Amino acid sequence: MNPFAENEKEPLAFDGQLDLFGFVASNKEPETKAPSPDCSQNGLVHFKYNPLMKKSIRCKGGFLFGHPEVLLPAYMKAPEFAAARELAAEWAEHAVRRKTQKNKAVIKDLVNRFWQTVDQIFTDKGETPLASKGRLPPIRPQGVHHNLTDVLAAINNTYFDGSLTCRITWSNRVGGLSFHSIRKDPVTGESFHLISISRGYDAANCPLYAIAGVVYHECLHIVIPVEERGGRRIVHGREFRQREKRYIYYDEWIKWHKEVLPRNIRAMRLHKAL
Repeated sequence: MNPFAENEKEPLAFDGQLDLFGFVASNKEPETKAPSPDCSQNGLVHFKYNPLMKKSIRCKGGFLFGHPEVLLPAYMKAPEFAAARELAAEWAEHAVRRKTQKNKAVIKDLVNRFWQTVDQIFTDKGETPLASKGRLPPIRPQGVHHNLTDVLAAINNTYFDGSLTCRITWSNRVGGLSFHSIRKDPVTGESFHLISISRGYDAANCPLYAIAGVVYHECLHIVIPVEERGGRRIVHGREFRQREKRYIYYDEWIKWHKEVLPRNIRAMRLHKAL
């Protein structure tokens, strides 16, 4: 039984929580051979590693047929840093060229994408990312109590036929506001929608139907964007409100959102565990 189906009202419950796993298919990708840590995938940029380095990378030109050699922190030799190494190789190819205005902008963008990728890898491993001002925080779907990836997959499959390609994270803000924004993938450079959910929902007292409700709400904002009508911005128009109420646990979610979420936010501001 689909716990979020629009025509059913009997959830599969485990300790008062909904079962999100009965219908979400997990497609296990075939294992692929890890790229060599010694050179870029095109074989043109050579990598060396220094155990004393942590937050910096260097390059020198003219190593192999005019292509650069990149010096990286030793931890980046691990297979999970392959995407970061490729960005470092691309950065080095530009860094040894003539410093035109256009090339400087490309170099700056690649450096930013490189460290964003490194931070995301650390976060995915459950480790603390490198602290740096000005960089976007990593995406963190795994919370203390709930994993947003599973909830988004359930909502996407049930209400949007799996058509949404957005990503999801717990918000870094202390407050009850959930929202969505546009980000660029640091590896591919492509734009994507990122849903950020209030950490007030990442609590032991929060049932999955409440998290699913706010995730569905933010997904609707992607499908039904803000309208400009008569000089006014219409955020929650008629179509939005009608579709929002199709969520099977709409009333239960709204009740939790109004009654429990504010208490959780107050507890967060007092640095109390949820």
